[in-house]
Amino acid sequence: MVLTRAACICLVGLLLAMTWPAWAKVSGPCVNCHTMHNSQAGSPMAYTVSSGVTTYTSTPNKGLLNTDCVGCHQGSNSGGPVPYVLDVSQPTYGATGTEGDTLAGGNFYWVSQGNDRAGHNVAGLAGSDVAHGNLPPGSTDSAPLSQLTCAGTYGCHGASTEIDATVALLGSHHANDMTAWNDGSTVAKSYRFLDGVQGLEDSDYEYRPTSSAHNKYYGADRTGETESSGTISSHCGRCHNDFHNGVGEISEGVFSNNVWLRHPTDFDMSNAAGSEYAAYNDYQGVGTPYSVISPVATADTTTTLNQAVYQQADDAIVMCLSCHRAHGSPYDGILRWNYKNWPCENEGTDCFNGCAICHTTKD
Repeated sequence: MVLTRAACICLVGLLLAMTWPAWAKVSGPCVNCHTMHNSQAGSPMAYTVSSGVTTYTSTPNKGLLNTDCVGCHQGSNSGGPVPYVLDVSQPTYGATGTEGDTLAGGNFYWVSQGNDRAGHNVAGLAGSDVAHGNLPPGSTDSAPLSQLTCAGTYGCHGASTEIDATVALLGSHHANDMTAWNDGSTVAKSYRFLDGVQGLEDSDYEYRPTSSAHNKYYGADRTGETESSGTISSHCGRCHNDFHNGVGEISEGVFSNNVWLRHPTDFDMSNAAGSEYAAYNDYQGVGTPYSVISPVATADTTTTLNQAVYQQADDAIVMCLSCHRAHGSPYDGILRWNYKNWPCENEGTDCFNGCAICHTTKD
C-alpha cells in the first residue's frame, strides 16, 4: 500500500493522539517541529531565527528539529499555546507585567537590547554580562562559567547532566501534563522543565493572570541556612549560591530569628505572626487574596489552586519570584515592578511598589 505525504501526516497525527494525552504540551503533525531528512524539494528545512529573520541552514539540528529554543519561542504573545519569551519589538509590559503581553517569566527583549540588568544573558539572546561576565552574581565558583544557555548544564531548563540544550530536553515536550502536579521526578514531570522543581503550571503561562488563574509555585518553609530541594528558589540557588545558602550568608545568628543579611527565600510569612505580613495584599480589608504581582509559594502539592494565603500551613512562602522575573523585565534587577522610580506622582503607571504587598506598613 502506498501512502501519500498528506495521508502519512494524518496517520502520524492519529498515532500521536492515541499515544499522548490531549493535554500534552506539544501535539499535532510531527512536521510542525521535526524534519526527517532536512530536505524538501532540494531545499533545507532546518532554520534559525535572529531578530525576527529566519535563515535556513543545510546543517541539521539535533533531535530532527526544524529549529532551536530561540527559533520556537520568539514571537508576540496573545494567549496562544506557544509561550514566547523573546519579542523582536518592545512588548507591552504595563506597571507590573500582569496587564500586557509578557508571560510569567517576563521577556528577554530588554536584555537583548543591551540592558544587562534587565534579564538573564542567555546565549543566542544576548551577549555576556559586561559587569559580571559569565560568573553569576552570588556564585561561589572561583572562575567564570560558560555563558548561560536555555537548557542543560549551563542552563535553567532540562537535565542538568547534559551539556547540550537539545539533548537536555529530549522527549520532555511530548510528555508534559499541564493539568497534573509536577513532582520533579523527571524533566518532563518538573515544573516548566526545570529539573527537579515542583509546581502546577498555568495553561497559558500567566498571560494576564488573576488570583484564580496563575502558576502554583512550590515552596518549603526551611529552618536553616540550606535551601530545601524541589523549590523554585533552590533552583535559582544553583547559580546564585551565596544568596540562598551558607552559614552567615543569610542571617546574623539564629536563622529566621535575628537580623537578615539577605532577603529570605523559602520562608513562610506566618512565622512572623502579628506582623505587617499578616495583611498581605489586603488593600481593601477584604482578606488576603493571592497576588499575581508579588506571588508567594505554597507547600501544598495538590492541584487545587491557591487563590488566597493564610488558608493552610505554609501557603505564604517568600521565594525569588516574589520579586523577580526569571527571563527579563524592563527594570533593574529583573524586578517585577519599577521600584527604582518609586515614589512617583503616577503610581501604577510610571512606578509601582510591589514590596508593599508584603511589607504592608511601609508604603
